[in-house]
Amino acid sequence: PPRQAMWYINSQKDEGLRPHHIQSYGNPVEQTWQKVYQAYQEACDRAGLVDFAELLLRAHELWLNKPHILQHYRERFTNILVDEFQDTNNIQYAWIRLLAGDTGKVMIVGDDDQSIYGWRGAQVENIQRFLNDFPGAETIRLEQNYRSTSNILSAANALIENNNGRLGKKLWTDGADGEPISLYCAFNELDEARFVVNRIKTWQDNGGALAECAILYRSNAQSRVLEEALLQASMPYRIYGGMRFF
Repeated sequence: PPRQAMWYINSQKDEGLRPHHIQSYGNPVEQTWQKVYQAYQEACDRAGLVDFAELLLRAHELWLNKPHILQHYRERFTNILVDEFQDTNNIQYAWIRLLAGDTGKVMIVGDDDQSIYGWRGAQVENIQRFLNDFPGAETIRLEQNYRSTSNILSAANALIENNNGRLGKKLWTDGADGEPISLYCAFNELDEARFVVNRIKTWQDNGGALAECAILYRSNAQSRVLEEALLQASMPYRIYGGMRFF
């Protein structure tokens, strides 16, 4: 299947592996994927195309095979800043490590508690690898929170401390305790949308103004089911920062 093939090829490139590097050990499934990878790469080469993983892999290979080019970029970029470091994969880490060398000054910004892209190759372990590879690095924990209430942070700390392999931190705030946290465990996205609209309806029935209500969601795709529920309830709404489905 195309999606599985894409995942396989990207995962191999993320590890810095070309088709001829892969050891199948007689596994017919692995041999098939290896052939798919080879055919894909040959098709890209004929068309003069590169994907994102290929850009990183080629740059890494170029620096390994052409030390004078690597030295040029080391002299040009002596100070390196990497944001969202918890989302880097292995080839990206190798790329950064190679560029920095033994004398480069590197600052990374990352949160091991926010690593959510492991399914596409991100390695949160790179944060610990960085501390091992750069033993002189200073760790600065940004623990004071300026947006959330104390109740929210206490719940977040209690939940996240169950994760394994954390560097560890304790979020806190000078702000008020805030409202107690309440949860609604929806059966599915339809149930969730109906619950949200019903809460707005209750707010409106008690004299609240719709203009004072806002629905926050993580991605634009989530707005569709909410829009459907609002339309069914004959509630006017406006989308900010995205496109309406209806």
